[in-house]
Amino acid sequence: MSETNENLVKEALGDLDALVSGFDSKLSTGKRHDAIDAVLSGAPRTTAVQSLRDHETIALFRQEVTDGLIRVDTARQLLGLIRTVADLVMK
Repeated sequence: MSETNENLVKEALGDLDALVSGFDSKLSTGKRHDAIDAVLSGAPRTTAVQSLRDHETIALFRQEVTDGLIRVDTARQLLGLIRTVADLVMK
């Protein structure tokens, strides 16, 4: 892989990390209090919110970008679109 491609891959993976960190921080801030918060503050549940950072789909996406199976520019466009939608939804 050329140095230019390596830099593009690093940038795309940096975008992915920033997006996941944004989701994680939004989920952990606890700013909103709604019916879900009421349920979550009750007795422990058998399911829980988990970080996307460790999800197998994120790991697979990261590996496929690194291996060149997904075009870096396409990955960055998708991550930008997801970030835009997420910012609007999580305001």
